[in-house]
Formats: sequence, C-alpha cells, structure tokens
Amino acid sequence: MVDKYRRDALSILTRLYEGRIAFLDQAYTTCSRRYSPHERDLLVSLVRGVVKFREKLDALARTYLPKWERLPLVVQNALRLGMFQLLFHTHVPPFAAVHEWVEVVRSFGQVAFVPLVNAVLRNVERDLAAHRAQAERWGIDLPAWLEAEWRKVLSEGELHVLLRSLALPPPLFVRVNTLRIGEEELQDLLAQRGIPSRKSRVSGALEVVSSYSALVRTPEYAQGLFYPQDLGSQVVGHLVAPERGEIVVDACCGVGGKTLLLAQLMGNEGKLFAWDKKKRRIEVLKGLMRRSGVSIVQPEVLDCLRIPERFWSVADRLLLDAPCSNLGTVRRNPEVLLKATPESVRQCASLQLELLREAFQVVRPQGIMVYSVCTLTWEETVGVAEAFEQEKGPALVRVEPEGEVPGRVRDGFVFLWPHDLFCDGFFVAIWRKRA
Repeated sequence: MVDKYRRDALSILTRLYEGRIAFLDQAYTTCSRRYSPHERDLLVSLVRGVVKFREKLDALARTYLPKWERLPLVVQNALRLGMFQLLFHTHVPPFAAVHEWVEVVRSFGQVAFVPLVNAVLRNVERDLAAHRAQAERWGIDLPAWLEAEWRKVLSEGELHVLLRSLALPPPLFVRVNTLRIGEEELQDLLAQRGIPSRKSRVSGALEVVSSYSALVRTPEYAQGLFYPQDLGSQVVGHLVAPERGEIVVDACCGVGGKTLLLAQLMGNEGKLFAWDKKKRRIEVLKGLMRRSGVSIVQPEVLDCLRIPERFWSVADRLLLDAPCSNLGTVRRNPEVLLKATPESVRQCASLQLELLREAFQVVRPQGIMVYSVCTLTWEETVGVAEAFEQEKGPALVRVEPEGEVPGRVRDGFVFLWPHDLFCDGFFVAIWRKRA
C-alpha cells in the first residue's frame, strides 16, 4: 500500500506546476486533515523542498537521464520528490524510499516508467554519500533577476548566507497572548506537553520546537493563549507602537495576525479598525478575536482603495501592510517564486502607491503612518516609499524608529532580512503627518 503523504505530495506538486494551485498552504490543509502531525510534516517538507531545489534536482537527474525533458511532468515530479527524500530525509532507509516512490509512480498509472524511475533512484542511492555531501551546501534556487537585485545590496558572501538560510525549514514562532498569560507561564504549560520553547529578541514572541499541526492541537491554542506568527510580522506590529486609548487602523489586515498584536499592545483599550476587502478573511479575524478575548477591534469588509470619508482624519496611527510580491516569505512559501516577475513587481508597486495615497487621508494631523511589505525588492520598498514622500512633500515627515530595532535601519527605513532574524523578510517605513 502506497503511503498517502507521498501520493498527495506528487499530486500537489504536479498541480502546482500545471498552474492549478496558487498557494501551497491551502493544499497542505486540504490533504493533511486525515494525517498525523508527523505525516503532515513529511508532506510539507517534500513539496517545499522540491520547489526550493528544483533546478539542482533536475541537474542531478540529467546526470543519469539525458532525455529528462521528454518525461511526463508527473514522472519528473516523482523523481524530484524521490531524489529529495533520498538526499534530505536521512531517517528514511534509502531502499525503502526508492521502493515507495516506484510504487507511487505505478499507482499514478505510469507503469511504463516504473523501470526508469527505479533505475534512476537506485543510481542516486548508489552514490548517495557524495550527493548528500554536495546537497548540504545547496542554497535556494532564485530567479536570475531577483538574485541580481539582491546582489546589489548584499555582498557575495552575505548573499550566499541568505540563499542557504532560505533553503532551511522555517522556524516556528508564536505570539503570546499577553492579555491572558505571560511568556514564562506559557513556556511552562508548553513544556508540560513536551514542547520546548525559548524567548526571542522580540517581547512576547517565543520560538517553539514543534510541528505546526501538533502545536495547534494543544488546549492552549484552543484557549487563545498564543497564536503562531512569524517573528518579522511581530516586529512590524511593535514598530507601529500603538498606545492605550488610541484610535488605530489596520488597513489590508488579512486574517488579522498583526491586528490582534496591535490590540494586545494597546492593552485592549481604545478603538482598532481592521479592514480587508475579502469577507472570508474578516470572518477568520472575528473567530480569532473571540478566541483571543480581544474586544476593541471593529472588523469591516472594506476596499482600502475606496475608504469612506467618515474615516478621514480619524486615526492616531495607521498600519498599511500592503499586498506585495511576498518574496520575503520564500522560506515558508517558495511557490511565490513561480509567479514573481519584474513586471508583477512593478504592478505591485503601483498598487501600493495607490493604497498609500488613500490611507493618507485616514491619518489625523500629527498622526503616525506605517507602511510595511513582506518583500525586499527595491521597487516595492524604497522605490514606493520615496515616491510617496515626493508626492506629499512637506506634509509627510520620515520618522526613525525609537529604541533597539531587531533589524537593519538605513535612512530611517527598516529592513528585516531573513538570514538576520531567521524570519520572513520585511520592509517598514514610518511617517508622521504634518498639520
């Protein structure tokens, strides 16, 4: 009987490369409801790993198979998955991995290719020690245009560190719901369940050693004592620095991870508007609010390109976490590399500038405006921020963040590089609106 996680991995990967899947997280969730946490981890590791190393795996396959390009996509993907498991899942006996992937190919009706798949994987197994030693030095495969852009701002040595860092599995951070529990108390509760954790450089953020699926099955998660959230995302919330009793807006809030952090930082006192144009996201936020015990958030389905006049000049602080190319998230979501192009980045930058123009009207005189994106392309970061400043002129003052910032600050802008904090990559700009 074929392991279902391997079959699902091949199905997901094939649909991804056929353009029938946009985001892998949705596919993982759909498939893994019937899995144990361990099986889900294996599924995610396989698919994510192949997407990160596709070019290198293909090059390895060609050493044994010169006519690689002529193979059906499903057979190519089975070989990619099989090679990845041989190279990186060292806990799986190689002979068993080869056998299982041969049977997966058979189960997909590709019987004619069973001998070929078996031969290629056996060849890789024969030279496995050498292949594994080489794979230990692999970095993530980036599009040439993106690697060239990052090479302009990072040294060759640092770029290598970044590529190696992005190739690693993403760490798991949680945001402690400080409205209900303290960091150390939560650490004690998790430790009792065999889940080690440690404090991070960010207040209220813990790094946990657990699978995601096991973590969200704990009673503590059900009770709203914590929420899984990338460390970079939490840094953005702290940079907004809302105060108790203020009127704050979270524009383009998504499902509200940052929204709930802002509410915590406000001590659940004041008024916090959370807007997103997708109703499904707002419904998810409402559920998270109930579980977290947050009462100051006023969620609303709203297009942030068309903000009603009743909201103009009301916000003491506004966060615009704008839609972007998501290229800062490739450690967790390497599939974004399949869609991103220089043209799509330009389109994102154009949208971001439009959103900033609209959001500007919501901030009161002397209020604070924060722009963030989970990407590190020049056009979506410095390019957008400086274009916005040029448009607004003296009506906008760039503000340098106060205190110690767990990231790089350059000319008042904050850059969170994934290899610095082992988090998603983010850019943050902070301004004060003049009267």
